[in-house]
Amino acid sequence: MLALLPIITYRFAIDFHRLLLENQATIQKQTVINIAYALATKTNLISKKMDTNTKDNPLIEHLNLKKSILWMVNKQGKITYVIGQTSKNDYTFGHDYFTKVGFWIIQGTSKFIPFTIPYPYPQSINPEKILISESIAGNIYQQYRMKDERPTSLMSAAPIKIKNNLVGVVILEESMDSLLRTSLKHFYRVVGLGGIIFIFVFLAVFFYTASISRRIYKLDYDIRNTFDKLGKVNENKFLDTKVSSFYQDEISALRHHICTMLKQLSSYERYLKQLPVTLRHELHNPLNRLAMSLSLLEADVKHKQIKNSQHALKQLKQIIALLAEATSIEESLTTHTPEKFSVNQMLSHYAENIKSINIEHEIDYLIDLPENTILIGDGFMLEQLLDKLISNAKDFSNKKAPIKIISNLESNTTMQLKVQNYGPPLPKGLEKNIFDGMTSIRKTNSDDQTHLGLGLYIVKLITDFHNGSLEAKNILDQQEKPIGVEISIFLPIKIY
Repeated sequence: MLALLPIITYRFAIDFHRLLLENQATIQKQTVINIAYALATKTNLISKKMDTNTKDNPLIEHLNLKKSILWMVNKQGKITYVIGQTSKNDYTFGHDYFTKVGFWIIQGTSKFIPFTIPYPYPQSINPEKILISESIAGNIYQQYRMKDERPTSLMSAAPIKIKNNLVGVVILEESMDSLLRTSLKHFYRVVGLGGIIFIFVFLAVFFYTASISRRIYKLDYDIRNTFDKLGKVNENKFLDTKVSSFYQDEISALRHHICTMLKQLSSYERYLKQLPVTLRHELHNPLNRLAMSLSLLEADVKHKQIKNSQHALKQLKQIIALLAEATSIEESLTTHTPEKFSVNQMLSHYAENIKSINIEHEIDYLIDLPENTILIGDGFMLEQLLDKLISNAKDFSNKKAPIKIISNLESNTTMQLKVQNYGPPLPKGLEKNIFDGMTSIRKTNSDDQTHLGLGLYIVKLITDFHNGSLEAKNILDQQEKPIGVEISIFLPIKIY
């Protein structure tokens, strides 16, 4: 709307300017008609020059012959005489700078937008011939005289008739300075004053909008940089400028609230990260004492509940170990420096090894990568990622079809690593949620061990560390029925 405002305003100004010019032309037209009627009663003046010093002459007493010219033409089209003069300075505004600005706004803009040329009549460098010919034909005609691509005067011609017989032609030419009457000067003044005000308002709005955009961009930039590539919050990178900033508005308040939220989130994140380590440390001695007590009790008392208690104690230790493992991997990824390694060689060795040690599950692999494929990251972490995917695939495998490890080039800069297993499909809507921590859909476990849904969360952490992406989807048969699950990892690579 702000961009449309100057266009609408200029369109209105042009229309109003055209209306004023048409009004001027109408006045001049009526003047030349009155002169023609008066000359029809004094035909001797057509061929005889009028006395310009006679103030009582009704034909010229209301004309400013210092800024206008009266042409007399006989019926043969020959100019009999010309009286008066036009000023050299066609546009005189004195010291009224607002009027000057308004005039140049209208004139200058009309050059760039041709259809808004504010002159309602034709223009010509030498309009006398067409004016005379049109008037001899019995028409009242008007035209602007142009010089240097702008009008210098307006000429109006009218035939002089006595009983419908043409006896001559009268032409009145008035300079633009003479035409700039009070109403038009006031119009230019309003346009100039409005234009200056609009420029100041536009600049103020522009700088204010630019300032808001810059601050919003800075806010977005700071928020994005507050989180590292593993999604960890670093509250020290986000500054609260509510007190020190010059601006005290909604954006400043929003930054303050976001800063408060990030501090609370960072504190809560530290608490959650430290919780598994704290639990492992604080529960280590009590759990060991409990395990020793159960062992001593089992030597004296033979009861099945003792074995159940020992199994539950083992599961509790495993849960604490799993939580500590996820925290340890996340901290390790934060401080680890990525290095270049041959991903083709690493995957080939891993696939051969994992196939040989997993006798109870059939594992097939296809590594279709160039030998010179380089990945920037950590090979051991990538092996741990595959361990989690294979473990997950074994838990859901129907053991009727092999688990597949497939790697190929997605593009010249991206490789795809897939692990496929045939068995229960993913529930609808969990394709992305399964990579969140504490999300598990297992009903039974092939290894009879506790799972907290941290395996695929660790896969996501390692993938993010390698600047990759991942997705999970169901494998469909020819009837579009899900028969298994495929988890794909996309990693950036370089081929040398």
